[in-house]
Amino acid sequence: MSELKQEFLQRSITAIFISAFVITLILYSSNLILNIFISILSLALFLEWMSVSESSNGKRLIFLIMFIILITANYYFGGLFEPISFITMLGITVWIVVAYQIFFKQGRLSSNFAFNNFWVGLLLISAFCLVCFQLVTGSRIFLLAVIFNIAVFDTGAYIIGKNLGKNSFLPKLSPNKTIEGLIGGLISSLFFVICAYLFLEEISLVLALTMVLAIPFALCGDYFFSFLKRKADVKDTGSILPGHGGLLDRVDSHLAAIPMTLFFSLLLYTAGSYF
Repeated sequence: MSELKQEFLQRSITAIFISAFVITLILYSSNLILNIFISILSLALFLEWMSVSESSNGKRLIFLIMFIILITANYYFGGLFEPISFITMLGITVWIVVAYQIFFKQGRLSSNFAFNNFWVGLLLISAFCLVCFQLVTGSRIFLLAVIFNIAVFDTGAYIIGKNLGKNSFLPKLSPNKTIEGLIGGLISSLFFVICAYLFLEEISLVLALTMVLAIPFALCGDYFFSFLKRKADVKDTGSILPGHGGLLDRVDSHLAAIPMTLFFSLLLYTAGSYF
């Protein structure tokens, strides 16, 4: 078996187990259990972020305490508590800046983006965590559709890029990511969204549009973490997931696209209220 086929098989087996677990958790667990899982996952993501950096243990501990306080505050006060909403919007703003630098500045990302900048990690992972808390209180089917839409984009981009990719999209930022892979991911995602809209009652036209609008940010998440890993001179952020690397390697696209999904849904619903 070739190395490429072996890697694909390993990734596929891991993805099947993750998918089965996520579907079961989202469809059949209570809000409390799901929120606890989101909290643990977010904490693990932040610990993995810190493990890649070379900062002192004291600095890591301070930021870890801040992260735990933030999650606890959300539990007691809710996502509409002004400081919580502010942090969420700051995280979303960071992704908008990243998208601007990727698409309009040829991928020249700010030098402030690095694993040893815990403020960036705190904002991005906190925004992801807090938005997931918000989505749990809504339609579970929509939450599941959002997660799988991003996964479908990643899978389509990976398969097409590995087999047909020839032209690098942003060679200086991530030379292994190709234009062909990007197109494959976008087509796969659009097909998934169309099917979700046609066959799932919970997916309205507005929600389908939010999923489409968020997909470019899935690309941004992927490229952003490729940039961070290249800067830190590491291949993966961890080794917990066979074929995928670390947790951040697996959810890099989700960290960007899930907060932006909520942002676009609020934007579209607000705009719709004026018409």
